[in-house]
Amino acid sequence: MTTALLSSSTTSPRSEATSKRQGSVSSLSVTYDTSDRILRFAEVDDDRLLVLARTTLSAKLEVSDDARAAMDSFRSQLSPESIRRFREYTPNLPSDNVEVIRPFVNDAIALALPTTTYAVETLLVPVMQFVHWAVFVVGCELDAALIFDRKLIDAWVTDELPAHLAPGTRRNNRAWVSRVAEAVNPDKNPRAPMPMNERSMSEPYNEAEIVALDRWAAGQSTPYLRKNAAVLVALGAGAGLGSIEIAQVQRQSVVVHDDGLVSIDVVVKGEFKRRVIVTAEFETIIARQVKKLPPEAFIFLPKRTRTENDVVSAFVSRTSRPKGCPSIQVRRLRNTWFVTQMTNRVDVLSLMEAAGLESLETISKLARFVPKPTDAERTAQLRGAL
Repeated sequence: MTTALLSSSTTSPRSEATSKRQGSVSSLSVTYDTSDRILRFAEVDDDRLLVLARTTLSAKLEVSDDARAAMDSFRSQLSPESIRRFREYTPNLPSDNVEVIRPFVNDAIALALPTTTYAVETLLVPVMQFVHWAVFVVGCELDAALIFDRKLIDAWVTDELPAHLAPGTRRNNRAWVSRVAEAVNPDKNPRAPMPMNERSMSEPYNEAEIVALDRWAAGQSTPYLRKNAAVLVALGAGAGLGSIEIAQVQRQSVVVHDDGLVSIDVVVKGEFKRRVIVTAEFETIIARQVKKLPPEAFIFLPKRTRTENDVVSAFVSRTSRPKGCPSIQVRRLRNTWFVTQMTNRVDVLSLMEAAGLESLETISKLARFVPKPTDAERTAQLRGAL
């Protein structure tokens, strides 16, 4: 979408000069009504093909041959991998219902893909679940103007998603569906939605949950999935890396020392950020993963080429998770690493440097999860006698 034009006029209608542009359908400009002293907003100028293709997702508008051709154009831009993902996805929903909404869901995602960095597999699950709820529970017609409404998306996130989901998971689901909504129904989905709530601190995994994550990794269906699930846990809970860092760390950034110590140079978009020492518990996992990899290979999912930060969530979404296993979240893994370091009494300056922090806010919020020292240990620490 293009930036709105701001102009001054005595009336609200748009000038002829701004109403038409070659190759686009006229949609937003902003004019100032001097008589009423208010700004008047119309729609945003949009790509003509996209505007036409949207009409194929309407239950009310007559679909023209040009609109069908425009939708076919977006379908033709899909990569073979994206097409395979669409075909192979089998949601845990009534199959008859899925066949009714699948073409609608696939086309909506196809329109959104050129404007987002999210992968098909990231968008498919939440969009399919949302549309199924909107059509077969709420009773909406199969119409993008009705279904992809921000209020309905928020109602789904608030009322329909399982109560046990963490706030961050809810935000992610809303973000994924909203990216599609912005493409297919921009009138009801301005580009800068208000945040649902201030991000809360994700609790670190406890010892039993880490054991459950080990079982999750070991229980995947192929050696490649098992190995990379273990590497994901190791990079998060053993090195404190964030999602984008996990997605971009390469073999050439990892050094395995003779004594078994493993260090990682954290590089994001070609820029060195910091050096991290992997905790001893996870050294072997990383060392085994990098042993035969070429220098430029990724540590996590080395067969891929994508580097966006949704690489992790896309991977997790296609793994199997046994009943009772906690959800796999990078933020919780990183916070687990923090608590491990604080429990080991790593000094605050070293911890901030290793984590890439500029303030103590995260450390102070996580301090409540750190076991308290005994009176004798506290005395020795404060005395400097350790």
